Amino acid sequence: HRDIHNLNGLTVINATYEALLHRDSPHKRPFVLTRSFYTGSQRLGAMWTGDNLASWSHLVASVPMTLSMNIAGFPFAGADVGGFFGIPSHELLTRWYQAGIFNPFFRAHAHIDSRRREPYVPGSPYTEIITQAIRLRYQLLPAWYTAFHEASTTGAPIVRPHYYVHPSDEKGFTIDDQFYIGDTGLLAKPVTTEGAESVEIYISDRERYYNYFDYSIFYGAGKTHKVGAPLDRVPLLMQGGHIIPRRDRPRKSSGLMKWDPFTLVVVLGIRGNAEGTLYLDDGESFDYQAGAYIHRKFTFSDASQSLVSENLAEEGKKTKAYLKSMAKVRVEKIVIVGAPFDWMNKKEVLVLEDGKKEGRKTALKWHAAQAARASWAVVRDPGVGVGNGWKIDFS
Repeated sequence: HRDIHNLNGLTVINATYEALLHRDSPHKRPFVLTRSFYTGSQRLGAMWTGDNLASWSHLVASVPMTLSMNIAGFPFAGADVGGFFGIPSHELLTRWYQAGIFNPFFRAHAHIDSRRREPYVPGSPYTEIITQAIRLRYQLLPAWYTAFHEASTTGAPIVRPHYYVHPSDEKGFTIDDQFYIGDTGLLAKPVTTEGAESVEIYISDRERYYNYFDYSIFYGAGKTHKVGAPLDRVPLLMQGGHIIPRRDRPRKSSGLMKWDPFTLVVVLGIRGNAEGTLYLDDGESFDYQAGAYIHRKFTFSDASQSLVSENLAEEGKKTKAYLKSMAKVRVEKIVIVGAPFDWMNKKEVLVLEDGKKEGRKTALKWHAAQAARASWAVVRDPGVGVGNGWKIDFS
């Protein structure tokens, strides 16, 4: 070990991966977690940052550590929520969960002699607040899984530091406490200071940003913006110009979400356009290598006033069977953030599906802007399959 150091860790991960792979027939994707790793280990499993302490300073350090691992090419990374050693205060444990939901690898973990880290331990109101944070993680799993797919095919980080997204903005080069999630436009800044009621989020570009929860608008390039962050609120913004896929029904596990419908959050940019992607497979087998997956691109165009779903997947021998199995999984809701004022009197939209001769109309409800909050609109149950081609005409 003295001579080869972390190469030993790499060989252990590799042996474990191969053993798990051959344990099941047909093969299932192994999950391997390691603390010792070397170049290439990112192909085989996840890593965590080691035995940390239940202290605010270690919560602070966990954010740049996870970002560094993503930039270095090991994106499936995270820190022990609550700290491994010691006993966190109720506030620290709550804030750490709120930060941990933005780690690609998310888990609570502690030494056998430390107090347990489960959400029920601190009691009310902390348990309820932690529960809401975990539900946010589950709600956004489609966006996370899409980011994981991009990382596995292009090497792009799952969580992205400021300079990765805005490389021409020198002011953002030293920022290591806020980050973007994949290519979703979601901008998170975990609260890492005891007693904090707000955070300062730096915005580099001239695009509009919206509070994820109430659609409050933040605008102004090269400036920091104060975002309210009481204990029950996670600071999370949406950058205009993106479409975010999510699943809104709370479940006890991700496996139980397999047949759940999707919500698309269309966050209009300053030019009125938005786009995003969704990648979906069974999450367990290697059938995706034979085409058993869904990969869609969603585009909203201001010029045509329409939202379009187009296919990005390459067909394989298992494509048709997989699409058939997912035929009943639909888009149940479309939320348009920053909806135009001239939609105020619009009551319906036209839904056009590939392979069908005639379109059909479905209801649209527009909500007016209030104070600093943007206007928004909702199309409920457009009735389109998530794996199908379709167009929704808002004109």
